[in-house]
Amino acid sequence: MLAAIALAAAVSAAPTATPADSRLSEKLDRWLVAADFRGSVLVWRSGAILLRKGYGLADRENGVPYTADTVFDVGSITKQFTASAILKLEMQGKLHVEDSIGKYFSGVPDDKKAITLHHLLTHTSGLDSDFAGDYDPVSRDEYVKRALASKLRSKPGDTHFYANSGYSLLGAIVEIASGKPYERYLRDNLFLPSGMKDTGYKLLAWPPERVAVGYHDGKRWGKINEKPWAADGPYWALRANGGISSTLDDMLRWHIALSGDTVLSAAEKDKMFRRQVSEGTGSDTFYGYGWSIGNAPWGGRLIEHNGGNGTFFADFLRFVDDNLVVILSTNDSEVKGGRISHALARLAHGEDVPVPKSGPVTVKALGTTGRDAVIRAWFDAYNAKGMEAMRAFRAAHQTARPGMSDAEREQRLTRMRDDLGQLEPVGTVEDAEGKVSVRAKGSNGPTGTFTFMFAADGKVDGIGVEIGN
Repeated sequence: MLAAIALAAAVSAAPTATPADSRLSEKLDRWLVAADFRGSVLVWRSGAILLRKGYGLADRENGVPYTADTVFDVGSITKQFTASAILKLEMQGKLHVEDSIGKYFSGVPDDKKAITLHHLLTHTSGLDSDFAGDYDPVSRDEYVKRALASKLRSKPGDTHFYANSGYSLLGAIVEIASGKPYERYLRDNLFLPSGMKDTGYKLLAWPPERVAVGYHDGKRWGKINEKPWAADGPYWALRANGGISSTLDDMLRWHIALSGDTVLSAAEKDKMFRRQVSEGTGSDTFYGYGWSIGNAPWGGRLIEHNGGNGTFFADFLRFVDDNLVVILSTNDSEVKGGRISHALARLAHGEDVPVPKSGPVTVKALGTTGRDAVIRAWFDAYNAKGMEAMRAFRAAHQTARPGMSDAEREQRLTRMRDDLGQLEPVGTVEDAEGKVSVRAKGSNGPTGTFTFMFAADGKVDGIGVEIGN
């Protein structure tokens, strides 16, 4: 109730908004219009809503506008709801995060008996990411069976590897420990106490015109709730790790709930937002329970998570020491939502940020000479078996960079190969002084942009990778 009252006050913040707030709101709006943004945005600072607005169309075929009330797929932001459910069950005395999974699943093989709920929550279980496609008709018990029968990537607790499967297993544990279906438990124990009446899978019957249609490379992909699902929600390759739908207002209600004790105690929130494990070698961000924790560009804590399926994208940024929140959704694969959400945060913090280029990206065929030839050689080395080809590429075409051992580089390469599969260069999307950006499609599904930074001698000085948004 308190969360709902707090949001109601925030939504009606116009009477208390200062002239500076109004000028900033206009600046944010103009920036998004100039960037040709399609989707919805909410920017909230110190109890006042600076911007709450939709842009473009939620349904192009029927001319339905994307509004601040449009329902959108939050993707992997779902994971924080699953993590919260586990912590709520711990508060209720029904489980402990240090429990081994053998307490909830029968027939756990020896190599997985050491896996705990904590390992699943922090992506350190050693499990692979997925054991079925998002829309494959795989039941809970079948999914658990596949996970338990799989070969581990690493020993439990050794390595952070982002794994959707771990959160699907946590969703199954929510059902087993609570005796309730996953969505029902979340709705009764998390969503409704937070005032969130527009968040879920199937328990809500939104009017069709409120639900965003996704568009991939300009073509209609459809609505998330139009895809093949079970009667009570998505099949288990997606359930509890993604696929929940929500609204801007409900996500702000969730932020407010987490800022107090509406759903979780201080002790449980300490576990959720603790820097539990580094997200990678040399990374300055850490994974908690369903959240990534790092630092804002200007200092202070940034607690965030995004989600996407290559068509929809959502971002949830909580600059907790600045009392600043940015929530963004888009239904267009061509919108770089992650860049835009972080740009909005910088604008709200008082910085000037150039407007990104808008419109479809022009893709030019990759050539065979000069820098293009070096880039082709990198993709050939990536796609080759083993490490010898990549070692030869580094020796011939890459500047030596301190701070990371060859073993660490090869470990990263192995993970990338596992995640993306073979890479097929689609073409160049940017060719500028000192860098070339190339779009490539992975055989496992994801499309990424690989930015090759070149030194004056023509050698590769660094490679940036951006997958999807």
